[in-house]
Amino acid sequence: MEVTFLGTGAAFSPHAYNSSILVDRKILMDAGAPLTVHLPRAGVSLDEPRAVMLSHFHADHTFGLAWLILGRVLLNDQTPSLSVYGPRGTASYLERLLDLAWGEEMRRMSWARLQLRVQELADGDTFQVDGSRGRAFTMQHASRLACLGFTIERDGVKLGYTGDAEMSPQLDALVSASDHVISEMTYDDEGGELHLARKDIEELMTRHPSVRFILTHRGGESSVNGAVMARDFLTLQLPLR
Repeated sequence: MEVTFLGTGAAFSPHAYNSSILVDRKILMDAGAPLTVHLPRAGVSLDEPRAVMLSHFHADHTFGLAWLILGRVLLNDQTPSLSVYGPRGTASYLERLLDLAWGEEMRRMSWARLQLRVQELADGDTFQVDGSRGRAFTMQHASRLACLGFTIERDGVKLGYTGDAEMSPQLDALVSASDHVISEMTYDDEGGELHLARKDIEELMTRHPSVRFILTHRGGESSVNGAVMARDFLTLQLPLR
């Protein structure tokens, strides 16, 4: 499995772009980065991704999707279809996002041209994404939003992605279901609300010693022993050796 980080910063990070991760050039996990710039920079055309998995609706995880959707329609006459997976409310959120970004006419045109398919998920739901089995886990993050993490099984790898999360039993369940996990680590210090801190990651690593941790959504530049610290445009081949 090939994983490329198109953005690894927390929402207001001064040293990295917002969250987006590309799996095997086909699956995007979140879409906060400027994808019409970062996909080509990573050697990937705008029409290569087949699916987007949205963890929640905060701007730093979603706003790049507006550029991707209209960009691939306008720049490609025969663009392939696109599937979007996310928490409840995803279809309505995408409509509002595209209306705000480009207007209703462009939203309707791009939605139809892409044959955009939206699947809304809840805790424990399983789904198929680009031929791989996925599962959704409810994450504790923003109380007014439905927030998800995901696992996908692909090429013998069980990859977990936390999105944004606080410590919770569901987060432990996601890590337990993974052999590699891409986890947020917003805080370098003791942390605060809504996100994970370095001490939380160290606690999770102690409880799940067989799981390889890859850390993203970073608000600072500290490191954690035994974990891979993601950076923008880093590409990893999984399983890690």
